[in-house]
Amino acid sequence: MKIRNVLSLLSIIAVLSVILVWSSMAGASSQRLLVSNAGNNTVSIIDLSNNEVVNTIRVGVWPAGMAVDSSTNRAYIVNSSEGASTVSVIDLASNSIIESIKVGIGPMSIALDPSAGTGYVADSEHLVDGKNLSNTLSVIDLKTNTVKKQIEVGVGPFDVKILGNKLFASNATDWNVAVVDKSSHEVLEKIKVADTPLGIAVEPVMKKVYVAIHGKGMVSVIDAEANKELSTIKVGKSAWYIGMDSAKNRAYVTRREDNAVSVIDTTSDKCIDDIKVGKGPIGIAVDSGSNRAYVANHEGASVSIIDTTTNKVIGTIKLSPATESSYSGSPWGIVVY
Repeated sequence: MKIRNVLSLLSIIAVLSVILVWSSMAGASSQRLLVSNAGNNTVSIIDLSNNEVVNTIRVGVWPAGMAVDSSTNRAYIVNSSEGASTVSVIDLASNSIIESIKVGIGPMSIALDPSAGTGYVADSEHLVDGKNLSNTLSVIDLKTNTVKKQIEVGVGPFDVKILGNKLFASNATDWNVAVVDKSSHEVLEKIKVADTPLGIAVEPVMKKVYVAIHGKGMVSVIDAEANKELSTIKVGKSAWYIGMDSAKNRAYVTRREDNAVSVIDTTSDKCIDDIKVGKGPIGIAVDSGSNRAYVANHEGASVSIIDTTTNKVIGTIKLSPATESSYSGSPWGIVVY
């Protein structure tokens, strides 16, 4: 081979290498964080390459739970105020709201089943004379953005997650977890727990469901195949949500009153670490690929960044405090996309 040809080949390889490196960097910089600001009715979009807010979108009243469908590049924001009771659909390419879906009263969370084109919203709270009348999951057709039916699961469903062909809904008022067949939408079982169940996380490999038991400061571990409680794990005051890192066999539990996150080893179901974060942690999102967990500090108006290899806080992203609420802070839900 002539020297000129060899040099040309080397030049091509060098250019391709630069392109590959640039593509890799571009991919990393495009990763973002979505945070619902309950107190000022907005969603913040954070660029994780520099941990800065790059966009703010006004949604409905008191946005809480969220989910992202990566196949359609859409985000679904649950607006939990009784007067709103909607799901805002955001096109993440244009960062614009394209639909508002009316659901059951006082919704708190949403789970997506993109392969089936279905979403499930926990209709959490409708108080009449001090009694909660909300007891359904609203089933959304993601193609038409309409509610096609409601499933009665129990009073005060707070969170809902999908594992295999089942739905798991935490009924905060009834103190149980409803197990629903995803195909028939029939309730298969109601698993009694010790106190108010809130956030749910699922471990797909070991087929376990983890439920934050708010009033007792513990986590209930449920066998997803047998539909029964296996054990409970003490974590600390006011457990709210749980983020799952299946790659490391870890579950991360936010504890609002303790300003902390408990780390659970999902193999042994033991609490192995305690991480101090900002004030009033509620929502949590775990990104196994980047070894990061992100915690929405409700009263602190910030996001704590945790390195999941060391379980140490390595940074804080400040958010604007609520201006339309008596709350000093407002972040609630959080999603990496």
